[in-house]
Amino acid sequence: MSEITGRSTGSPSPAGTSPPPAAADQATPASPKLEESRAQIEAAIEQRLRQRSRRNRRIYLLIRIVSLIIVLAAWQYYGSKSTPVIFDPLTRVLGALVDLFRHQGLGAALWYSVWTFAIGYLVGVAAGVALGMCLGAYRRAEAAVGLYVYALYATPMVAIVPLLSIWLGFGVLTQELIIGLFVLFPCVVSVSYGVRNIDGDLLEVARSLRMGRASLWRHVLLPGTAPYIATGAAQGVAMGLVGMFIAEIFTQLSGLGNLLETAAQTYHTDQALAVLLVIMALGVTLRGLITLVQRKVAPWAK
Repeated sequence: MSEITGRSTGSPSPAGTSPPPAAADQATPASPKLEESRAQIEAAIEQRLRQRSRRNRRIYLLIRIVSLIIVLAAWQYYGSKSTPVIFDPLTRVLGALVDLFRHQGLGAALWYSVWTFAIGYLVGVAAGVALGMCLGAYRRAEAAVGLYVYALYATPMVAIVPLLSIWLGFGVLTQELIIGLFVLFPCVVSVSYGVRNIDGDLLEVARSLRMGRASLWRHVLLPGTAPYIATGAAQGVAMGLVGMFIAEIFTQLSGLGNLLETAAQTYHTDQALAVLLVIMALGVTLRGLITLVQRKVAPWAK
């Protein structure tokens, strides 16, 4: 027994002898006290960790607020000293933002862009996760189509947009397809890499338990790839927004892309900066939603 556990049991007692009864009586009442002390120590450590985590969150929030104030103050100062055609102060940009909402249809344009982005993004993520899982789990699939996937991923999507417009027209479907392609490839690369880097011990345990293919995917592959799926989805937000504006400008002027292009062509810098503010707020909001979904669906993924 001492060889298995790796702990020394001390010198053996002579045959036919037993430990002194007094020693056994003294060891028995010490066990509850030991367990109570251990529980108190663990509770104190957990409380200390929670306090440290709350303190760190407050510090990070304070740093973000201070940095935001500094950036906005620098924006206001530089804009007040610049030519209006070149750059505008924050106060004028906020006024232009209100005017766009009231008189130039920014709300309708925002809704159109968000709706188009949502459809293209969901299609791109779903297809990217499915294709990435297949490429990572099955070597034959990777050998068959991996070359073309990585070749398209290395190709600038802007070069493909005019061809898609010629083949599919200039409608909403083309815009959604362009957004989906911008989202697809980051998800494919991230998910396939995650499948290949799943802990080998987990796969060995699954084989020893004789898991079926469906159980292996449900209990090992999908949970193990969850952090990489979240990474691909987060990268897809930024790439999808880029694809959304390219699609709205190159196919048909619509949505936020129309407002941005019109403001830039007419030299209304304050309106262009106002649209950019909306774009940045949209990106931050979508990234926060992705993080929230990740915490709910896969809380173990860091």
